[in-house]
Amino acid sequence: CLGLKPFWLDMAQIGGPLPAMGWWSSPPHRLLTSRALAAVLVAITLCPGPVSAWLWGKSSEDASTKPESSMEGTVSCGGHRARSCEECPQGNGPDWCNGDCSWDTAQKECILAGLVGAEPDLYELLEVGDDADLADIKRNYRKLSVKYHPDKNPGEAQRFNSIRDAYEVLSNPEKRVLYDTGGMQAVQDGAQGKLEEGEDIDETLHLSLADFYSGAHRKVRVRRRVICRRCRRTRDPTRCSGCKACPPREVMVQFVRGNMIFQQTQMEPSTEDCRFEWTELDVQVDPGSSSGDRVVFRHMASQQPGQVPGHVTVTLKQDDGGVRRGQEVGWRRSGNDLRLPLEISLRESLLGFRRIIRHLDGHTLEIATDSVTKPGQAIVIAGEGMPMKDVPSQFGDLYIIVSVAYPQVFTAAEKEELEAVQALHRTVSAPSEHQRPSDEL
Repeated sequence: CLGLKPFWLDMAQIGGPLPAMGWWSSPPHRLLTSRALAAVLVAITLCPGPVSAWLWGKSSEDASTKPESSMEGTVSCGGHRARSCEECPQGNGPDWCNGDCSWDTAQKECILAGLVGAEPDLYELLEVGDDADLADIKRNYRKLSVKYHPDKNPGEAQRFNSIRDAYEVLSNPEKRVLYDTGGMQAVQDGAQGKLEEGEDIDETLHLSLADFYSGAHRKVRVRRRVICRRCRRTRDPTRCSGCKACPPREVMVQFVRGNMIFQQTQMEPSTEDCRFEWTELDVQVDPGSSSGDRVVFRHMASQQPGQVPGHVTVTLKQDDGGVRRGQEVGWRRSGNDLRLPLEISLRESLLGFRRIIRHLDGHTLEIATDSVTKPGQAIVIAGEGMPMKDVPSQFGDLYIIVSVAYPQVFTAAEKEELEAVQALHRTVSAPSEHQRPSDEL
């Protein structure tokens, strides 16, 4: 079009604008008008935009300044209007990516012209998505660092260095969060201590005693505000549908009034877009953890431009009497020890008893004794208490607290039978060492 523009403009100047019918019928001007009409027809076929503007008495520059609200779409590309550069007919490659858009050869996509040559996207350098975990980032870094190593590809030294720098940021959780919220500028400001920290989020996770004994893996959902990286580059109609301007931030400004300098705070609108989303956090409860312990997810609170995101703190809380369904109730914790009440009959307290106890994690214990057991006596089983959090191979003790269920009444015959038992007439005396019952099994 640019090459043909002088041609059809020159032809048009010979004949002038399209004439009225009366002037067209005048013999002296019919030849010149025919030449102008032919030039216009050729130009309309090849260059519809500029010619349309000329036909209506406007230049192509005037047409390009037509208010956007009156045009279909928001950007021009490939001779069309589209809502974004991503919606341009990219199947035709760079030939159709023009106007307000430009073809990014590294990303192989059509993006806003102002973004070409801008700060490279670290996720794209490592060829991973912005939701990739650390394992995926490491895997792709190893693959790309081998592929573009200067020893194998001397011409790719700059790309190799960029891949290495990208991995240095994205493999560090704190640097990665800062990059997601504000790009490399936020990473640099954070390293220099120029960013203030945002507000924290507190959550509570309810667990049973069995969860504290065996350990557990739980997910906690947190609703937080995040800065949309997609909106920063080019607004994605799908992912950015719920994005709005981030909250304004408070800044200090100075102004002069007379001979005095004053300072005041004002709200500065944000240039970033944000959205609210639900984020799942994986909470790992170690065996032996206690109610009140806290699991901290650093910089996973709401994001705000110009701030380091705060932390999400998950507080562990034991449900009252909470053990998994199907297990005996009554388990209580005392530090690293466990306590379990056990009721026996009067006969069992005198002649001995045997019990099978199912522990919190499902394994069973056998308790057996043939000695006299007193009410309130504690039978200690070493190493069957809570695991110690810092040393999970070591355990506290289990205390079985015995209670005796006495008969409410005796019949006359039962009383006579008991009177006949000579052992019941024995006076209370201190047992000898070999008769002394042990409370530890």
